[in-house]
Amino acid sequence: MQTLNRVSYSKSLALMIFIALLGAQSEVAEGDGSPTPALPTDTLTHFEYFVLTNCTPCVRESYAIATVPIPAMKAPNFSAVPPTNPVTTTRPGQLRLELLRAYPAGFESRQHLAMRVALTVTTGTEGAQYPVGAGLLDEVEVPALAAALSQMGKVASAAVDDSSLRLVDTEFHADSVRIGTVRTGNEVLAYVQVAPPDMPRFALKQVWELPATYFPSTDIGMLEHAVSQVSAKIRAIRAR
Repeated sequence: MQTLNRVSYSKSLALMIFIALLGAQSEVAEGDGSPTPALPTDTLTHFEYFVLTNCTPCVRESYAIATVPIPAMKAPNFSAVPPTNPVTTTRPGQLRLELLRAYPAGFESRQHLAMRVALTVTTGTEGAQYPVGAGLLDEVEVPALAAALSQMGKVASAAVDDSSLRLVDTEFHADSVRIGTVRTGNEVLAYVQVAPPDMPRFALKQVWELPATYFPSTDIGMLEHAVSQVSAKIRAIRAR
């Protein structure tokens, strides 16, 4: 019986080693030397996973692409849906779009790219910018966001002929960024939200349940242009 148990244990151990080797091979580089894309997680983008697990020593670059100003304005009135929004006005600030690039030193062909969305508010009399949050989008999501913003601009300007309609939330979410428009009554505003690090799947939350930066829906086109600039920069870097 002991001999049988030892044989069974040996077979089980061999099987475990074989499975582990298969898993290791799945992380092996593709034709260009880059690892296969990481499986999606609740809290990490592919870019972040790559930096943490496959980029050593890691070269990390940041490119400033565009800035969208955010004016001070009245926040949406969510009184028609509980809970009532406690914020009545918002501070001015800006939405800054950056392109992040990372690759192991000496292996630029294994580069990974992501767009960073940084939110700041203006404080003090000298107009200093105070950071309030930032989110990341993997590069494959950037063109999708630009296309979504184009559609949102059309939805925001569409007329509503049903007086009983109290709330319309049109949103795009990917990774740790959510951008959308919200209609309350006859008022339409655009907004940007970034997910807290400890809150996966934040898009399941209602817009008023998380901090948001609001701006005029007429500025959707300006944001779309900024995102398109990031997309163009990604293509330029990939074409090198």
